[in-house]
Amino acid sequence: MDITALFPSPVATFFDFITEEERLQIFESIMSVEHPPHGAIAGKGFSTHTKALQEDVRSSTIVSGKIIDRMQDAVDQYSSEYGSKSTKLMNIWSNIQHAGSRLREHTHPNSIISGALYINVDESCKLYFHNPNPYIKFIDRGNDTFFNYEYYWLQVKNCELVLFPSWLMHGRYEHVNTMDNRIVVSINSGFPRGDM
Repeated sequence: MDITALFPSPVATFFDFITEEERLQIFESIMSVEHPPHGAIAGKGFSTHTKALQEDVRSSTIVSGKIIDRMQDAVDQYSSEYGSKSTKLMNIWSNIQHAGSRLREHTHPNSIISGALYINVDESCKLYFHNPNPYIKFIDRGNDTFFNYEYYWLQVKNCELVLFPSWLMHGRYEHVNTMDNRIVVSINSGFPRGDM
């Protein structure tokens, strides 16, 4: 039997994307910025998401210009592998979760490629992705395979950047965060205006 894996969803991990020194600098920058509550996080969780949507990506106080350039290079590499036209970074924001908080399942509308840079996580932290096949729950599974998972998770580590299609549902409300100051920098990229 020959099986063709149709319509895969590319998720890319860039290991050691930033150095430990850069991670600590970003941590300090994030801790010095006000983070209001955000609807995607239930419980004690906060985000600069709303403010980031109103700012130019280059005005970020969270990460330096050289890291923004590396993020753009990673997005360019991912776009090429994904088969997409080049996209440009549009938004950068930070999220802080405390013990007992939950990340609701969500997508990133008005974006093409999204990502998460892990600044302060521990071994309990995972990134959950949901199968985009709306009929997957109708399968009476005998074994779990890549073809019938309802969701799949990645173990995440400090200094990693994970990129994925913005339409891919991620987060898992049932998963309770167990650490304080779980910190992630999120990004969105899209087509420059006029390139749609």
